Amino acid sequence: MSTSPTYRLSVFDSIDDGHHTDYLAYLIHQFSHKPEVELLLIVPESFIQSFKNNRQIWGFDLGNNIHFHALDTLTIQHLNGQSIYKRSIAEWNLYVEISEAWEASHGLLMYFDYFQLGMLFGKKAHFQLGGIYFRPNFYYRKASWKSAFMKKWMLRLSTYRTSMKVLFSLDHKAVKHIRPLLGKTQVMRISDPVRAYEVSAEELKAFREHWHIPSNKKVCLIFGYLDPRKGIEAFLQSTQHLTPEELSQICLLVAGAISPGYQIHLGKLIQQFPDLEVISIFQEIKGKDIQLCFESADLVLMLYQNHVGMSSVLVRASISKKVVLGTHYGLLGKLIQSMHLGLVVDAQSPIQIAEQLEQYLNLGIGYSKEQMEKMEQENSEKAFADTLYEGLFL
Repeated sequence: MSTSPTYRLSVFDSIDDGHHTDYLAYLIHQFSHKPEVELLLIVPESFIQSFKNNRQIWGFDLGNNIHFHALDTLTIQHLNGQSIYKRSIAEWNLYVEISEAWEASHGLLMYFDYFQLGMLFGKKAHFQLGGIYFRPNFYYRKASWKSAFMKKWMLRLSTYRTSMKVLFSLDHKAVKHIRPLLGKTQVMRISDPVRAYEVSAEELKAFREHWHIPSNKKVCLIFGYLDPRKGIEAFLQSTQHLTPEELSQICLLVAGAISPGYQIHLGKLIQQFPDLEVISIFQEIKGKDIQLCFESADLVLMLYQNHVGMSSVLVRASISKKVVLGTHYGLLGKLIQSMHLGLVVDAQSPIQIAEQLEQYLNLGIGYSKEQMEKMEQENSEKAFADTLYEGLFL
């Protein structure tokens, strides 16, 4: 005899690339084993089709307690065509309408930052709400007082109006700064979830041969959704400050989804550096291929431009025991330094990047294997799902 579900949780995310799809897939897989929860995902139709077509290849379960509400292409285009302010309100109102029609008892915003305006001026939600806060950067020293004031004001009022139950912060250092602002709303730190895949020596060899990744060079990996924030331009410019001998020792592997416009721009830019070997994998990368990218690398580049919060790339580097050359800015810089995961640099300075590359090529970069293992354990998909469950329902 089946047990009636205790909770009805609706989840909303209108974006179908980057970490958004990974988080949703982890949530589906983990909650498929929690029959007391009925889970409704209000997500793009493209994500649903991709997940159902590939989930067995990627190794994700899909329980009978998992349901989908598809946002079709026309709906997504209509929402995307609005200003960010109107879109926030429109998406929030759509989320509330669908969730209440489904009689949700709980809700989860996968990208809370974006919905604060909608929460403040849109429909009133009559279910318990949680959200994942990506960029609580109002406490950064570089933040202007006006920007910090506005962000704190929006955070306080939007969570108060919706009687928000719990806010999950990906930036662990921000929790102590958020908590005094929210009154009864619980604030919890949450991991940036990453799935580790087992790959064989044969699979790694085949992957390297397929993409012509050299074994006699230091492979520098830039991974993830590729846009100007990744720091690719800064790295390319830094190679102008290397000697011909140093340049001959490295290969840049750029892997991830990319917009057509930026792909054209990047292709033209790479042509300006003919002495640097560059391998481009311009496509969405899923499953074992993620692990194979990192296993193929020697150095993981995280030269993000003013990045706020955590990044799953840092966790993936730790899983593969690969040293990092990353930005000194924000939480990432602090983690790389404090956990001895690699070197940090001003990611906007090609000269400083070149200096650190020289150190890496000539002296190497020290790291802590124990801290890498700790990073991996704390950021598993199970830890992510368990924290959501605890905060939303317990």
